Amino acid sequence: MKQIKEKSSSQEEKAIDAKIDNNYLIPGYNGLAVNLEESFKKMKNYGSYNESLLVFEEVTPTISIDDYYDKYISSGNGMSSNIALVFPINNDSYTENINELLKELNAPSTFFIDGEYIDENTKFVIESIKNNNEVELLSYAKEYDELLFRGSIDKIKTLTSTTPKYCYATYDNEEVLTLCSKLSMHTIIPTLNLNNNIYSKAKGNLRSGSIISVNLTKNNISELKVLINYIKQRGFNLVTLDTLLNEARNEK
Repeated sequence: MKQIKEKSSSQEEKAIDAKIDNNYLIPGYNGLAVNLEESFKKMKNYGSYNESLLVFEEVTPTISIDDYYDKYISSGNGMSSNIALVFPINNDSYTENINELLKELNAPSTFFIDGEYIDENTKFVIESIKNNNEVELLSYAKEYDELLFRGSIDKIKTLTSTTPKYCYATYDNEEVLTLCSKLSMHTIIPTLNLNNNIYSKAKGNLRSGSIISVNLTKNNISELKVLINYIKQRGFNLVTLDTLLNEARNEK
């Protein structure tokens, strides 16, 4: 135990607080601390001090994104090579094969879906979750009526057994931010908004932690496979928005 206490500090990492920059927020990153008792138990069975048997536990930041819902988030913390693809959806245009394409390319993504579309396309919502994608609420009939918004959140919970956590805005939108803050939901503004020529506009602009929004159009769908393969070739991992913005760490 004495050796564990003496040497553990050099193995620990401090948590990084979330950063606030005016109306924007960047997620923090959990630190690592040695669990003295659990480390001692493992080394006692081993018979001596062994650094590889240290047991770590995560330490949360003092300032976390979950302390603030009245700020916009436009990227992850960049502590990993993760990037999130998000797709705003408010009609049937080009949604038919998107789940199959993302599954084929092993590219879990996040759909921000209008509540009116959800009412009429529950099968698409369920299929999206089964294919390891994430479903969030975009609006209801392109409006932000609180009662309808809450109703759509409850519908997503019923259909997917998941709770929506994020709202979507393409620019500073006080109406969206106010409503979502009231509901304890984070409002994201994508790092990159890709409306056309998605491959050429993304090329050279990829960064760890990026949130990349792609509008579903005929041309964009045809380019999507090229874009996803390019992102992977550059060494980035495609994850859902919730994974990207989570302040937890994978390594222990």
